[in-house]
Amino acid sequence: MAKVVTAPAPRIPAPGVNDLVRVTIGIPVEDEEDEEAEDGGGAAFASEVVSRVEDVTQEAKTGRPLTYLIAAPWFPGDAEQPAKDTACALQWPTSRGVCTLPVSFQGETYGATGVRFWRVKVTGPVRRHERRQYVRVPWSLPTTLIVRRDLDALPPDRRHDVERAGIRALLRDLPESYDATALNVSEGGLLCLSPTPVMVSDLPLIARFTIESTCFEAPASVVWSMLRDGKSGPSGGKPGVVESAIAFDDPSKYGEVLRPLIFQAQLRARREGLV
Repeated sequence: MAKVVTAPAPRIPAPGVNDLVRVTIGIPVEDEEDEEAEDGGGAAFASEVVSRVEDVTQEAKTGRPLTYLIAAPWFPGDAEQPAKDTACALQWPTSRGVCTLPVSFQGETYGATGVRFWRVKVTGPVRRHERRQYVRVPWSLPTTLIVRRDLDALPPDRRHDVERAGIRALLRDLPESYDATALNVSEGGLLCLSPTPVMVSDLPLIARFTIESTCFEAPASVVWSMLRDGKSGPSGGKPGVVESAIAFDDPSKYGEVLRPLIFQAQLRARREGLV
């Protein structure tokens, strides 16, 4: 079988002109999911209000966005503008989940037809905003990720996603399985390390692993996969290491069995000071 060489996954791009975004005006200081949030953000005036990117000013050499012109968001109490430099955020969906770009409000302007726009300044890098539904615990666990080839046996919604992603055409060049190591485990999936190549998003898998003498073979799929270290090609140098998020198709199927095992592992990790 031919060796598959996959290019490293690109960094998450910032939103561009005409992209739909959601705007949070004012960042609550109690937001614990963003460890790099600026202090003194205060309470949010509004959260995830729909808007659209109208224009972007970029750094000439790197293309990094500096300022955005967005459609003025409508929210209760919007007759009074936020103070200049109020911390805000733009959010938008990607294949790797919801992403956030921290910005600050700079002022309001009007277009030729009287449409209101906001100018905001970028204050930090793009961050993936992950909302975890399940408890996760660190767990070094040998895992085999078996590539599913029975695409017609998938549930209709999953088959639709797989076909749209063009997975069928890629199957003949993919390995039978990936030898991986889970870094953490939850009822909803695994975070894994594996050798190259990078796995394509939406790739259907069977995740096979054993916990406390219980063997699990869970239908799953790749949420995202990216080169974490090394090189993906055969040019030598440090071997490539790929990090991938794997989601179980039906978390409830093994939930009753996995849940107590995960809680026991969490207690052990806390006693050992790992979490």
